[in-house]
Amino acid sequence: MSNVRLGFIGTGGNMNRHLRELTEIGGTKFVAFCDIVVEKAEKAVTHYGGKAYADYNQMLAQEELDAVYISIPPFAHGAPEKAVIAAGLPMFVEKPVHMDADEAKEIAAQIEENGIITATGYQERYLDIIDKAQELLASRRVGFFMGYWMGGMPGGWWRDKSKSGGQLMEQTTHEFDMARYLFGEVKTVYAVARNGLVPDADYDIEEASAVSLQFESGVFGVMFSACFTTTGLIRSGLDIFCQDGSLEYRLRRALVLSTAEGETRWEPQNNCTIDMDSTFIEAVRTGDGSNIRSPYADAAKTAILSIAANHSLATGEPVHL
Repeated sequence: MSNVRLGFIGTGGNMNRHLRELTEIGGTKFVAFCDIVVEKAEKAVTHYGGKAYADYNQMLAQEELDAVYISIPPFAHGAPEKAVIAAGLPMFVEKPVHMDADEAKEIAAQIEENGIITATGYQERYLDIIDKAQELLASRRVGFFMGYWMGGMPGGWWRDKSKSGGQLMEQTTHEFDMARYLFGEVKTVYAVARNGLVPDADYDIEEASAVSLQFESGVFGVMFSACFTTTGLIRSGLDIFCQDGSLEYRLRRALVLSTAEGETRWEPQNNCTIDMDSTFIEAVRTGDGSNIRSPYADAAKTAILSIAANHSLATGEPVHL
């Protein structure tokens, strides 16, 4: 295969990042862009070439593609993925991959049945400091952890929980995913939340929450979320407490090991988002997806974890996965 021919569904902020990185990586051809606001697709065409569409079904029927990128709001997932599967094309899907657990499972089953190569947007899995964290944790007994995504309130559809799933789906999903990547699968979720911190707030999502996670391995943790601050992102990552010290992961910035001998700090030496995109493109080129660290089926489990946390918030009851 020469240049990998790509189609794009959704042309918002996350997709623009992928477009910049794919341009840097090279070896691809941007064939078509689709957005329900066709003017956005046309704007992408002016920068990158290709053809603009308002209907992804039309794009898939008319263009010769090797793979598709999907970057759309949480509430819009489902039909686009099924259309790409029906076309027999590999796809990269931005997180969160779905807001409905049953449909996420159905799509994962269709992907497996059709042997489709997939990847999703959990780029932190590709960080070299996360490789280091796995190495350090392999020889340690982990007791528990505290996770964080604490910052301000984005705008637009994000503020409507029926469209975004709230902060637990849209932001803290990265830390839920990292916890799964490091500690395995969760068996029980219990969540609490509060509102009323911001006067006259024009949104219906929780302003603050805490989610208790019990893992099958015996590890447990609490994931804190906040979107009420006025200072932007103030803390995101994991604090992991082990028998012989602690390990602090700060979102894409640093990993710090603290023991009786002192502190050791590592900073990322790689661009995880470029590595994520290049891994997917190479998988499409070779037909081998074994190096992809977050295929759709795995990302669906992270989405289901966020869905369970939201269900616990709504009912006040623990959810057993």
